[in-house]
Amino acid sequence: MNIPNSVNDAREVAGKRLPRMVMDFLEGGALDEITLRANVNDLTAIRLQQRVLRDVSTMDLSVSVFGTTLRTPVGIAPMGLLSLFRPDADVALARAAHAAGTVFVHSAWSGTPLRDVAAAAPGSVWSQMTFWPDARLVEQHLQRAHDAGIEVLVIAADVSVSSKRDRDLRNGFTMEARPTPRSVLNAARKPRWLWHFLTGPRVTFGDQSVDGKPMSLKQMQEFMEQENASATWADVERIRAQWPGRIVVKGIMSPDDARAAIDSGADAVYVSNHGGRQFDSQPSTVSALPAIADTVAGQVPVLADGGIRRGSDIVTMMAMGADLCLVGRPVVYGMVDSGTPGAERVLDILTEEAAVALAFTGTSCLREVDRSVLSR
Repeated sequence: MNIPNSVNDAREVAGKRLPRMVMDFLEGGALDEITLRANVNDLTAIRLQQRVLRDVSTMDLSVSVFGTTLRTPVGIAPMGLLSLFRPDADVALARAAHAAGTVFVHSAWSGTPLRDVAAAAPGSVWSQMTFWPDARLVEQHLQRAHDAGIEVLVIAADVSVSSKRDRDLRNGFTMEARPTPRSVLNAARKPRWLWHFLTGPRVTFGDQSVDGKPMSLKQMQEFMEQENASATWADVERIRAQWPGRIVVKGIMSPDDARAAIDSGADAVYVSNHGGRQFDSQPSTVSALPAIADTVAGQVPVLADGGIRRGSDIVTMMAMGADLCLVGRPVVYGMVDSGTPGAERVLDILTEEAAVALAFTGTSCLREVDRSVLSR
């Protein structure tokens, strides 16, 4: 196991382990990747204000969401197709979140059934879902989540249509799996990944099936084309009436949608532009976050992801109004090398860096962070 000192260290190791087409799938964004870059660049452009001679001898990095105290302010965002990187990816990340005292959001497009992931990390798994035209599919997902003991449902409101990612198209890395000769040759030069891919379980979708068998990639492409582009806030209200636990609406990028989410019964709003992988003509999450947080005004928790690569980014997001930050790509970098320990190491790195950045602002409790820590 390589022991990284930063997210970028973990990224470099992942780049050596993964074929180029798989790394591009992980890192790529929609179209010209403007929003993808903005997520990172806008965060790094914000400065924190140093304060001195304040007692920061005892640091508290915990946050509270839905009455539960999490030991770290960073959770793991929902990501589909994780089994492309490692056969046990979803379980590995869930266990890392559990060990770090935070949460893992299981994707509806996971290769591992929700019940198995929830059993591997009791109390640390939330379930993400989307809208399907067939109401029975929604009901089946709600039942699966209930049976698995899930308490928090994350509704992905930002995938009613899909964009294109030029990197994947150039590599022939699509649901129909027609890689270019160059991509095939490059994959052959990554024996560790190739061994896992060839000897591990076939890449399918654990909770979606056809005739009782998990869907293949091609079947999933056809299924995903049925995602409900006609979904409205009324659908959120219907889920609210059916689901006894907490509901988070993901993909909120405007104050008006934050209000609509709360009015529809959401228990939290999740500020996210899907990691820049869907709509390439919108702002970064950190630039959208303050207005949304001001609109929510403490009525419900505000979650946020997008572009976090350093612990100082977490402090910035919290200062802008987030109650919990989530990351995707960084923990996958760590997980590619060594599974759960690698992902847990990345969570530790971000938490440790956040503690240092917080101390330099003269603040000892992350929950007390506000915009006063931002450099004016």
